[in-house]
Amino acid sequence: MIQKGDFIEIDFTARVKSSGVVFDTTIESEAKKHNIYVKDYVFKPMIVCVGEGQLVKQLDDFLIGKKLGKYSVDIPDAFGKKDAKLLRLISIKEFHKHNIDPIPGLEVELDSHRGVVRTVNGGRVIVDFNHPLASQEIVYDIDIKRIVEDDSEKIKGILDFLKFPYKNVEIDNNQAIIYTDIDLEMNQLISEEIQRLTKIKEITFRKDKKEKENITSKEKDSEKNNA
Repeated sequence: MIQKGDFIEIDFTARVKSSGVVFDTTIESEAKKHNIYVKDYVFKPMIVCVGEGQLVKQLDDFLIGKKLGKYSVDIPDAFGKKDAKLLRLISIKEFHKHNIDPIPGLEVELDSHRGVVRTVNGGRVIVDFNHPLASQEIVYDIDIKRIVEDDSEKIKGILDFLKFPYKNVEIDNNQAIIYTDIDLEMNQLISEEIQRLTKIKEITFRKDKKEKENITSKEKDSEKNNA
């Protein structure tokens, strides 16, 4: 039985029940079938920590107590109910300042919030900041493939969820080594999240192996030339 805090590997496909429109999937063939395939996106099973909010809450709760296998789950209001307070009346001048001509259906970003233009009436524009799938019943077809025990896989799952760019993860004497080619201020927060969800208590961020090997090779060549 799956328990809260377990790491599991899943495949899923999500669709709007009323229309049958598929809007998300981890499976490449399903993405191509439903015309949501993105060339540079890597379709693969997800590794998630159950009960940690890495999935829609109702789906997250559903997983607890389940066995491995395939399920179909209907979730009303999976992305919340429409809230009238999230309909904002905005002067058309605000759009013109940014060279935007608002028309119904246009997706816009204002004050770091994404919304959709609903109506344009004279100099007034109504923008809907509700989730596009608010008040919709969603069907998730989910395949719970396995419980993940390997610490490096768990950490990769956390990094994927946080959208942290990494090259590889290795475990050495209960220390996690995360290879990445960038420096981020988020590193401390990521370390704390890994420590909270796994038994790994020491995390080190290093430059990508290949980059490190290239630097070492150049240093050796330089030493030969100076000898």
